[in-house]
Order: sequence, then C-alpha cells, then structure tokens
Amino acid sequence: MKSSFIENMGISCDIPHNPNINSLFEGFGEYDIRAFSILEEAASLGAVGSISMKDTRIVIDARKLRIHTAEVSLLTTLRSLKHRLAAGARLPNVTILLPTEKKLVDIDEREKTLKLAGRIGQAVGSLLRRLGISYQGEESHGRMRISGLTLRRWFNPKLNSKSFSAAAADLLPLSSRLAKGIADQQRDIRSLSFD
Repeated sequence: MKSSFIENMGISCDIPHNPNINSLFEGFGEYDIRAFSILEEAASLGAVGSISMKDTRIVIDARKLRIHTAEVSLLTTLRSLKHRLAAGARLPNVTILLPTEKKLVDIDEREKTLKLAGRIGQAVGSLLRRLGISYQGEESHGRMRISGLTLRRWFNPKLNSKSFSAAAADLLPLSSRLAKGIADQQRDIRSLSFD
C-alpha cells in the first residue's frame, strides 16, 4: 500500500526509510486517496472554497471548515506544492487561518478575555507537527504561517552518510540490531580499558 501511495503522489524516493516520506505517508494515510479527488471536485463545484496555487501567497481559510476537511485541504495544498516544486517553480508562503474561541476568566477579581485554539486549530497544528513541518504562529492566535523555504527543505531533505547507514541498519531484524548494539558496546568497553 505504501509503494502504491508513493507512486500515486508522484514522489520518487530511492531510500525506503526516508523520514519525510514516512511522515508524508502517515499524514496522508489517515485518509482514503479518493478524499483528495472529492475535495478537488467539491472545490470546482463551489461547495468548498478553492485555493489558488497561482498567487504569490497561499491562504487556506479553515475558519468555517470541519476538522477533516481542513486537514485534507492542507494535504492537498502540500501535494500541489510538491508538483510545483518538481516543475522548478518557487514555493510561496502558506498562511492558514484558524478559528479561535474566546473565554472570560476571572483573575484577581478582574475579568480577562483569553483566546483559545479551537479544535480545528489543534488538529491542523498536530498534523503539521506529525509531518515535521515547522511553522510560525500559534493555533490560539488564529494564524499559522509556513514559509516557502521550510516547505522546500521538507520536500527535499539533505541526505548525509548517516542517513544512508541508518537506513541500512533499519533493514535488519530487531534481534540483529540488538546483537549489533551489544557488540558495539563491548568493543567500546574494550577500547576504553586498553587506552
């Protein structure tokens, strides 16, 4: 299922344990692939607000959307931006507008109004954290911003020699990895005792 999903997304990846591919799959894996098509068709019919990818700044207005619709809308935008990056275009900043809730609190016999993050804001923030995408702003402020540079780095991570060796080590069964870890510890102890 993972390989067919990666093929459907149009992602080429030579490393099977690339952390961004796994987080991408985990984020998208919560939804049926047909959900993206349904959202795009609903946007073309005007039932859901559409997001223009031609602007220099992309704004996702999730204030009146349901939780799952907001998440799928964000994931669809990420998918479109991946295709845009593959075409060689510069990635714009993405701003996500979220609903907030106001609550009156009594502090030292004074009433103070606090802005709290709504459920949609919490869900979108959680999705971005699971995917490993850093953002500016907070859910409780009603606005989150993802820079184009952050997205470009997330789509094209730098691969170093450690990631290649870690990927090879992850292919070993658990018992072999434990045995290798014990052997490495014994080797380290022997080298310390003779120095």
